[in-house]
Amino acid sequence: MTFFQKLQTLAFDAGLEFLVIGGLAVNFYGVSRETADLDLLVCRDHRDIWCKLLSGLNYTIQHEATAFIQFSPPQDSAWPVDFMLVAKPTFDTMVAAAREVSMYQASVKIPTLTHLLAMKLHALKHSHARRFMKDYLDVENLVRANQVDLQSEQIRASFLKYGDLELYEKIKLTCAA
Repeated sequence: MTFFQKLQTLAFDAGLEFLVIGGLAVNFYGVSRETADLDLLVCRDHRDIWCKLLSGLNYTIQHEATAFIQFSPPQDSAWPVDFMLVAKPTFDTMVAAAREVSMYQASVKIPTLTHLLAMKLHALKHSHARRFMKDYLDVENLVRANQVDLQSEQIRASFLKYGDLELYEKIKLTCAA
């Protein structure tokens, strides 16, 4: 059983849902990007259950902040796992719209392209300098690979809500080239 199958089974048995986000989700939208960890979006209300579940797999908390938890794997060859914790209404909305995909022999859900872009824009707006370029390139490449119409009012509104006007103008400029 792969780690992804085991995680899916344990989550199902505990009545939990999750979305695969980050680099693995970006890959499913036609952008090839290497990633060294598994990023999951989970409901903040289920934080303790998720921590217990990963503890049962011998994962330990490496770093914790209000909206994020980074777990160290039990051995170097295992996937490090990062949680992004969100409020229940946000989580429920994203899960309801999510896309089911096959990943490492498991059936998992990833966010819609619109939701993935919103998360990337939010990260850009609040990111540290060393992480900015990775998220910026993800947004630029997702826009290009999926032929996102940057002139659409819905996309512009999303950029302004989750990012800002400067990001919108920069992405428009780089994608026009």
